[in-house]
Amino acid sequence: MTEVLSRDRIIAAAVSLFARAGFSGVSTKEIAQCANVSDGNIFRHFSTKKDLFIAAVDFELGTLSVRAEVLAQISNVEDSRTALRTLFELITDTVVNRPELVRLLHFSALEFGSEMEPVYRKHLDSIVTASANNLKKWSQKYGFRDLSARVTVLSFVATVVLLQNYPVFTGTVLPYSSVESAAAAYAELWYRVLSDEPATALAQSGIIPASVSGD
Repeated sequence: MTEVLSRDRIIAAAVSLFARAGFSGVSTKEIAQCANVSDGNIFRHFSTKKDLFIAAVDFELGTLSVRAEVLAQISNVEDSRTALRTLFELITDTVVNRPELVRLLHFSALEFGSEMEPVYRKHLDSIVTASANNLKKWSQKYGFRDLSARVTVLSFVATVVLLQNYPVFTGTVLPYSSVESAAAAYAELWYRVLSDEPATALAQSGIIPASVSGD
């Protein structure tokens, strides 16, 4: 087995196991067994278990670069609703279809806090910046309310994350057929907020349940 292949296998195993149990819940011996390498082989590539954890987070975040490129390409969407829905679809695709990444971020924030900020910024800042720049353009073009673009984009992310964890927080089933359909509805809700239109119109149109629009 080449050194590169060995390292790749170790990182892949680390991503899977750390995403399942966090840094404290996994031993290097378990990672070595999962990667089918010796425990000592791990420390040929990584000085400490923490270095391996950071490498796992860094690797997973690195896969988001394609989304940054896509975000840069959608800045000229001609319809304001389509613009926001496209942005929500990209966020939803990242959050819903990349559960290992989301769990790794949760564990890294809980277990290491601000120590992980350099890794986050390395990969996430370009995506948030691209999203915020698009939102600024759309705000100027479509007359959206003058809100902080970066804070608003992070609010979009928080919306989708909360939707994904809706059953955990409420003990009830998400009132949509899927998280994706819920995200589409909340893209419309955010359109109403940013365009200063009343959210009650959404319930009247059937886009979101009346109980949600009234919360």
